[in-house]
Amino acid sequence: MTATGARSADLLGVLRAQFGLEAFRPGQERLIRTVLEGHDALAVLPTGAGKSLVYQLAAQLLPGLTVVVSPLLALMQDQVESLIERGLPVSVINSMQSEQESAAQLRELGSGESRLLYVTPERFLVDDFMAELRRLSVSLLVIDEAHSISEWGHTFRPAYLQLADAADRLGRPTVMALTATASPWIRRETIDRLRLRDPVVVVTGIDRPNLFFAVERVEDEREDRRVLQERFVEADATLEGSGIIYCATTKSAEATAAWLREWGITAEAYHGRQRKSDRLRVQSAFMDGDVRVVTATNAFGMGIDKPDVRFVIHRDIPPSLEAYYQEAGRAGRDGEPARCVLIYRPGDLGRAAFMNAGGELTRDEVRAARPGLLGLGEGTPEAMLAASGLGRGDFARLVETLERDGLLTRRRGRLRVREFDPDEVSLDREAARRAYERSRLEMMRGYAETRECRRGYILSYFGEEAPPPPCGGCDNCARLRSASVSVSASVAG
Repeated sequence: MTATGARSADLLGVLRAQFGLEAFRPGQERLIRTVLEGHDALAVLPTGAGKSLVYQLAAQLLPGLTVVVSPLLALMQDQVESLIERGLPVSVINSMQSEQESAAQLRELGSGESRLLYVTPERFLVDDFMAELRRLSVSLLVIDEAHSISEWGHTFRPAYLQLADAADRLGRPTVMALTATASPWIRRETIDRLRLRDPVVVVTGIDRPNLFFAVERVEDEREDRRVLQERFVEADATLEGSGIIYCATTKSAEATAAWLREWGITAEAYHGRQRKSDRLRVQSAFMDGDVRVVTATNAFGMGIDKPDVRFVIHRDIPPSLEAYYQEAGRAGRDGEPARCVLIYRPGDLGRAAFMNAGGELTRDEVRAARPGLLGLGEGTPEAMLAASGLGRGDFARLVETLERDGLLTRRRGRLRVREFDPDEVSLDREAARRAYERSRLEMMRGYAETRECRRGYILSYFGEEAPPPPCGGCDNCARLRSASVSVSASVAG
């Protein structure tokens, strides 16, 4: 069977024989056909819609290697273990392996034993790795969790912004980007960042009818604590089962876990300042059901596939609806009812704007970086970063800006910068991006303060048609329905 000539019956045969499934979910077959025919693709499929199956099945039919770029080791490991259980050969190369282990994985790929490779985006910055991939011949490059390009690429994962260059260096294989949440603007940015060629865009809908959305407005932390106590331990407590409470800071995550333990609830904090062994311990305890609640920064969740999470609470307002819906969507993956609660303090909007403003490239930073960059002239990204004196996020934005103005070029994993006048470097696009990020926080404020249907607000933001209220899945519509029932009862009486 050839990749381009696969019929529906052929694809179903592979689906049944290798994955034990009887039918494709919406969007899956179209995406598989798209990449088998050599077309780039961008897919927005809701959580639980089977994004990973698309490239895992396609990899069995393509002539060359399928490389999957995954942002987190935990997320990568879950998928690898699932494939191994099915008896499908798969390789993974990550920072936790020794050189010997990585070399063994490459040998498996070279022998043709494995057709599927998982890596993090930073791996593409390694010249020897890129040379090996070129020798092996890549048929499909998959960017999983593609919203990370926009969410993280400008800040602490600048390697995401270099994936388009990596694709070029690999001879421009077919590229497929996958995510569960992306507004129309994020879709356009993802297509631009990856330089997708006339991509097929598949959006199957992000609505999760089993999720109930609610907002609790409070004025200070004392009231915040009271709301949590009412939800968990009062006689009419509404939260059952296991859940995640997201906090903006490590201090808040630790304090929230301490409150819950005071109330007799098994809870642990999870954040980036902990040792890796502690984070793994908390994660395992949560997955095994030994810990009911994890209080966490946004470092927790993307690699966690726990289907029976019954609630997700945000103690602090996220920077965007994309971030909020992505995190809230970790509830109810088993399709059973789950609650998503935002605790909203209007006074926190300023703090959220400040925390989100850490990624603005200024004219002064361009001036400060110039001597070091021109002094070195050419070097690896790490060497040029050190020479610039900038943080990783600002350096990534400067590289992007200089490259767009034709003042910086890339070749074989190295950067070369030309003479430039800092006052002539265009920062218009940077200003537009910052304005957009401010508008995203404003949309988050609108969600928290709206008196209309919250589900409809979310769906409209993501470019989808919202059902007429009451939706039956948010606090505002529940109040509307309750008021309607009360009026009807009084009229009848």
